[in-house]
Amino acid sequence: MPAQPMSELLADKLAAMIMQGEYAHGEKLPNERELAERLGVSRTMLREATKQLAARGLVDIRRGVGTFVSETPGVMSNPLGISAEGGKSVPEILEDWYSVRMIIEGEAMEMAARNATDEELEELEGLLQAELELARTDYEDFMETDRSFHCALAHATHNVIMTRLIPTLHANVYYDFVRGYYPQLRRAYNDNVDVNHAAIVRHLKLRDGRGANLAMRCHMLQGIRDLHSILKF
Repeated sequence: MPAQPMSELLADKLAAMIMQGEYAHGEKLPNERELAERLGVSRTMLREATKQLAARGLVDIRRGVGTFVSETPGVMSNPLGISAEGGKSVPEILEDWYSVRMIIEGEAMEMAARNATDEELEELEGLLQAELELARTDYEDFMETDRSFHCALAHATHNVIMTRLIPTLHANVYYDFVRGYYPQLRRAYNDNVDVNHAAIVRHLKLRDGRGANLAMRCHMLQGIRDLHSILKF
């Protein structure tokens, strides 16, 4: 049997560190030079191992920003096999996406209101503020922060299924479909976040599950309305 390539061994070592909790979900890994020195490997080998981790769904590589532990380690890029080929159009898929999320994420807010820690609520407020700032500057980072906001909501439920399910719903739809329409939807999308993410956080801080549920449903319904008004399908 041929020896396992060194980059694969390194990827396995980093994967074990992540799964054992040495780096938390969503946490940024040390920069390439620092991590390579710590592990005693070359930066080239580390770069190859990082690509393998990204393929496994363990890390997210954000160009110009850094490498982050996935919010849901192990969830692949298209776990639901969603495709526009030979079926519904992309706008129709997005409407289905919002409709399912309205049901699941709306009810998840009831759990988050009961179970979120004060620290998690502070993190959500921080992500909200970051979104509001990025909405006016960098849409790539804005979209990533928006996804992080919804993943953080999922973790705040402290329900092991919900923490995997919600990020799975975002996995490929967000990047393969939403990104393509974002330039057309940018103003409406930003306004939706500005109003409804703020309302969700406000109700959660009051431990008002029903209010947070309704705010999330408004968020999803607004997304559907924006799709219809701008894309006219």
